[in-house]
Amino acid sequence: MSGTMMAAVFVEPNRIVLDEKPIPDVGPRDAPIRITTTTICGTDVHILKGEYPVARGLTIAHQPVGVIAKLGSAVHG
Repeated sequence: MSGTMMAAVFVEPNRIVLDEKPIPDVGPRDAPIRITTTTICGTDVHILKGEYPVARGLTIAHQPVGVIAKLGSAVHG
């Protein structure tokens, strides 16, 4: 896989933006998912409020729904 994807990115407390990021390479044990829907969770809310310090540019919203886009060479079953 190559190209870019849209991601929810932490900028600063109280500010998250949608930004383009490179699609990660697929390793032999990976099964990347093409996300169709996602949302933030409680941890992301703490990050947004500045209660949990993270670096600018962190991709958040790890509650995804989607379809498997590709399988790594070592993924079976």
